[in-house]
Amino acid sequence: MSASNGRSALDIVAAHAANLRYDDLGDATILRARQVLLDTLGTMLGGYQTPLGRLTADYAAQRYPGEEATLVADGRGSTAEGAAWANGTMGKILGMDDSSRRASHVAAELVPVVLALGEQLQLDGRQMITALAAGYDVFDAMQPAVRNWQRERGLDHKSQVGSMASAVTAAVAMGLNQEQIGNALALAMDMASGTEQYVYDAGHCDTKDLLAGYGARNGIFAARLAEFGFQGPPGALDGPYGYFHAFGPGYDPAFLADLSPGKGLAGTGFKPHAGCRHVHACVDATQDLMSRNGGLEPDAIAAIEVDSYLRAVTPDFRVNPDPATYGQAGFSLPVTVAVVLQRGSWYREDIETWDDPETRRLRQLVKVGLAEDIEAAGRNGCEVRITTRDGGSFRGRVEYARGEPENMLTDEEFESKFRYLAGELLPEARIAALVETCARLEQLEDVGDLLRLTLAPVRV
Repeated sequence: MSASNGRSALDIVAAHAANLRYDDLGDATILRARQVLLDTLGTMLGGYQTPLGRLTADYAAQRYPGEEATLVADGRGSTAEGAAWANGTMGKILGMDDSSRRASHVAAELVPVVLALGEQLQLDGRQMITALAAGYDVFDAMQPAVRNWQRERGLDHKSQVGSMASAVTAAVAMGLNQEQIGNALALAMDMASGTEQYVYDAGHCDTKDLLAGYGARNGIFAARLAEFGFQGPPGALDGPYGYFHAFGPGYDPAFLADLSPGKGLAGTGFKPHAGCRHVHACVDATQDLMSRNGGLEPDAIAAIEVDSYLRAVTPDFRVNPDPATYGQAGFSLPVTVAVVLQRGSWYREDIETWDDPETRRLRQLVKVGLAEDIEAAGRNGCEVRITTRDGGSFRGRVEYARGEPENMLTDEEFESKFRYLAGELLPEARIAALVETCARLEQLEDVGDLLRLTLAPVRV
């Protein structure tokens, strides 16, 4: 077994989580925790209002009956595992959950854990933030090490690293010791599974969203197993058949070198638009082009060029001008620029116009390429160039997608997104109270109070 200074990878991660204290977290981490909670509650409220969201809530209430935790918006009780599964799934449905350049989507797997256990155990805001930060740190350290291998093999991170980071979050929330935290993570490693086949079958399956729920549920299940006395393999991460070998290139101690208090949470980003995060810079660059030129008539456009970073332009489904379903359209750069040029925004209702006649015409004009300077700098920006029938040239560009730490949303933009997602589900007083409570999250006395604010007056 590989080790660093005589310690296994599992020991390193477990010690980090066991020793993490609220006072170790910097201001940037606390701020991100507030933003993550508001943002994720918004995605859960929005997801609940969809047919899949209602199906999810009904399933959890019927198959995981209990009073340990509350289903967001719905109000019915469930077990902590059932609530985490349902709330995680609902938080993923609209595809507007947080996104980190290092770790990808994290909140839909971790926030449901601190909500469910926080309510059951009557944790306060500081305990909630500390447990959340521990999970983000693990996600941030482990996911980059396997990301390229995951993509090559078609694996999905939400229920893989997501299960293990959720187990750490749950174990910290439950007050487990270092040995138990290690066992929780190790036990969750053998629950880690899931593929991205849903990308190719988008519109024909629900697994994109269910995977986030699996990760959240697995984390609590693993932590409870560890608390009860079950043990996981000590070589769960760096052993010959451990995680880094099975899902990545094998273990290197450098993978965990950046494990530092609050780093993962401080580095997270947010999605102001719908659809895949990798099309968002294209949305921003297109909006930049339009704002610079006072609007551009779509019927005047003769050619469109979109250059972005490597992960935005590969695999082929990201540059496909002819997706077969709405779900597939949300991953396509040609569809993105075609829709935004007409509608100015990229929300669920905008993406639903993906196959309108004018959108079909525009998306055939798109040529996608690699922005080598953006890729070389490790940014997730995009440049859009348009040529009109009369020979005019127009350009829009962003170095970082909106919502990245380098291009963060304002407080007003966070609140506007939350209100958009909540829609008319909650009365104004409830919305204002949720915004205000998240803004002072570290002062919250009981996480259950936060859950109660999400309850719709009438279940939809």
